[in-house]
Amino acid sequence: MIAKIISHEWLQWRRDSRLKWLTIFLVTISAFALWNQINFQSGLLKTRVKAQQDSRQEWLSQELKHPHMAAHFGNYAYKKPTLLHCFDPGLTIYTGTSVYMEPHRQNDFLFSQSQESDTGIRFGWLSPAMICQLILPLLIILLCFNSINGEYEKGTMALLIAQGVNFRSIIMAKTISVFLLFQGFITIYLLVTAYSSSLYLGTVLDFSALLYIWIVYSIYCFIWSLLGVLISSYIKNSGSSIAVLLLVWIFTHIIVPRASANIAENMRPLITNQAFKQLLSASIEKGIDGHDPKNERAKKIEEALLVKYKVDSVQQLPFNFEGFIMQQSEAYSSKVYDHHFSELFISLKAQKKIQSLFGFISPYISLRNISMAAANASLETEIDFQQQAENYRRSFVQNMNNDMKENSAYGSFATYRVSKDKYASIGDLQVQNRAMKWSLPSLIVEHISLLFWLVFLMSLLLISHRRKIYK
Repeated sequence: MIAKIISHEWLQWRRDSRLKWLTIFLVTISAFALWNQINFQSGLLKTRVKAQQDSRQEWLSQELKHPHMAAHFGNYAYKKPTLLHCFDPGLTIYTGTSVYMEPHRQNDFLFSQSQESDTGIRFGWLSPAMICQLILPLLIILLCFNSINGEYEKGTMALLIAQGVNFRSIIMAKTISVFLLFQGFITIYLLVTAYSSSLYLGTVLDFSALLYIWIVYSIYCFIWSLLGVLISSYIKNSGSSIAVLLLVWIFTHIIVPRASANIAENMRPLITNQAFKQLLSASIEKGIDGHDPKNERAKKIEEALLVKYKVDSVQQLPFNFEGFIMQQSEAYSSKVYDHHFSELFISLKAQKKIQSLFGFISPYISLRNISMAAANASLETEIDFQQQAENYRRSFVQNMNNDMKENSAYGSFATYRVSKDKYASIGDLQVQNRAMKWSLPSLIVEHISLLFWLVFLMSLLLISHRRKIYK
C-alpha cells in the first residue's frame, strides 16, 4: 500500500505546476552554481600551475649568492585542489590557496577569495554544496508542507484510513515520496559535479569521499522530508504549517549557526592577528639571533662548542660557526612558532567543537562540517596544509644553512656563493591531500548529532497515531 501511495503522490505532482516550476528553478540555479564553482576552481588551478612554474623558474635562474641570501629568495607552496572542491570549497575561500616560505618566519596564506570579494561573500559562496545545504530544504518544504493536512482539507484522509492503512504508514509513504524525488537530484548532481570536475581539473577522484558525502546528504534530505511531513501532520492549516517550517529553516540555517559562532568566539576568544604577530616577534627576540652570532645566547653556544671540540676559536671548528648558529636560530624560532601556533590551533579546534555541539539543534551545522571534511577543505585539512608547508620551509632553510655550515669558511658571508646544483636540489613542495578516513576522528560529534535527528524524528513518527491528529 505504501508503494501505491508513493505512486499516487508522484502522479499528483506531475499534474501540479508547483513541481514543474520547482524543477526549473532547481536545475537552473544548480547548473549555475556548478558552472560558477568549476569556472573558479579551474581558473584557480591554472593560476596555481603557472605560478608554481614561474616560481620554480625564478628560483633556478636566480644569480649565485650566499645560501642564506638564496633562502631569503623564498619558495611558494600551493594547495592541490580535489574534485570535491568543485562541490564544496569549504574554508579555502577564506584561508587562501598559497603561502610564501622564507627563513625566520611563517607567513600568512595568500589569495583567498574573500580578500578579493565584496561583502556579498558574507552571505555564502555560491556552490553546489550551498544549493544542497540551504536551498534544497526550502524546496522540500514547498513540496510537503501540505502533504498530510492537505489530505484532510480535500477529505481524502478518511478514504486512505478506510482502506486499512495506518496513519504512520501514510506519513512514511509521504516522506519516502518526497525523499526519493530529491534523493534522485542529489545523486545526479553529485555524479555530474564529479564528472565535470574531472574534465576541467584532471585530478583523481576519491570514491570513498564521494560515496560518503552522498550518504550524508541523503540522510540530510531524509531528515528534512520527514520533518516537513511530520509538521504537516501535526498542524491542521496548510498556511500555518508552511510558516512553521520556514521558521524552523530560518532558526536552523541562520540564527543557530550565527549564534553558535558568537558563543564559540566568546567562550574561546582568539588573539588578534596584530597581537599574535607582536607576541611572536617578542618571543623570537628573546632567543638566538642568527644574524648576530655575538649576542648572549650565541656566545654561550660558542663557548660550549669550543669546549666540546677542544679548540681556542670558532675559526678552528670543523664547520662554519656562522652556519651552525644560523640554524640554531631557525630551530629556536621554530619552537616559538610551534608553541604559539599550537595554542592558536587548540583554540580554533575548541571553537569548532563548541559549534559542532549546536548540530543537535541544527543539522545544517553537522552537514556543513562533514561536507567540508569530505571535500578536503575543513579546519583540520587547512591546518594540515599549513603544517606541511611549515615542515617543508624548515627542511628547505636547514638545507641552505647546512650548505653554509659545511662548505664555507667563517667570515666568508660576503664572498661565499652557493653552487648552481644546490638550487636544483631544492624541489617544490608536493602537498598531499588527505583521504576521507583521515578526517573521520574529528567528525564524531557531527555523526552523533545527525543520528540524533534521525532517531528523534523517527520517534515522533512512531508515537504518531490517528487520535492525536485534528481533534
